[in-house]
Amino acid sequence: MMNQNSDSDAGTPWPAFTPARPVTVVGAGVMGTMVAWACANAGLWTRLYEIDAGRAALARRQIEQWLGCPAEKLEICNGLRAAVSGAQLVFENVPENLALKSDVLGRIHAVAGPETYIGSNTSSLRCAALARASGRPERFFNMNFCDPRASSLTELMQCAETAPQTIRFAKAWGRHLGMVVLHVRKDQKGYSHNRLWRVIKKEVLRQIDQSIATPEDIDRGWMLSFESDIGPCGIMDAVGLSTILGVEESYFRDSGDEADRPPQILVQMVADGKLGVQSGEGFYTYPDPAYRKPGFLQPDAAGGSQGAPSG
Repeated sequence: MMNQNSDSDAGTPWPAFTPARPVTVVGAGVMGTMVAWACANAGLWTRLYEIDAGRAALARRQIEQWLGCPAEKLEICNGLRAAVSGAQLVFENVPENLALKSDVLGRIHAVAGPETYIGSNTSSLRCAALARASGRPERFFNMNFCDPRASSLTELMQCAETAPQTIRFAKAWGRHLGMVVLHVRKDQKGYSHNRLWRVIKKEVLRQIDQSIATPEDIDRGWMLSFESDIGPCGIMDAVGLSTILGVEESYFRDSGDEADRPPQILVQMVADGKLGVQSGEGFYTYPDPAYRKPGFLQPDAAGGSQGAPSG
């Protein structure tokens, strides 16, 4: 029997992106909250689905703090069917675990309208595997956000089954959010720019793990070299160290190469609850990290430490 949501039905329309229809964000973790903020900030009718009531309430407070006003177009939902009803896009943001994401995507497919597009916010999982789990591979895409409050960069990935209409929709959505959408035209683990970032991230973590350099001095070097207001350790704190660990674990599971094993310093920090901005402590302490303080890049600052962990 044909699934009622199957794209095998030639009569199913391919809607273009429109600001008039809701977008549903699934998962109110660090990245889900940021994506929901980006949607609300762009004036979209935004639904945020989260089963943990405490986390959902925290996400609303955080989004309204970032907006600087009540989020009038943000709706918090605790029922998936209601959350996706009438949505033009359901964008999944659960942790970086293939089995978990596959389960959630299957649940979304079961209750979403046949014309609804489904996307996944993933850093390292390949599009094809998630597309199959979504039940509608032609209408599925991967998109990787950085921190949309601070960076307009996002990467869009397709797989062999992704329809051109889906790519057009995803690009239009991203551009409406004010993002520069980099199109990764073949399915590979880790996108394009994100793979370059991983090389940097791995080396940074290695140097910290082996007590070669402090997070502060690594970030100073980066900030001075590239005239940036944040360095790799600050970026990892913003993304969330549990997310960083999940990505590294994914690469290690796939390769089995000891060179891909997450460094012990990262494993220990996550185990200790030092998750970055979300927990108030990571490589820096928040809400007033050292790299934002006057004098951080001055000549007499190098070699100092905020008390960040060492290997």
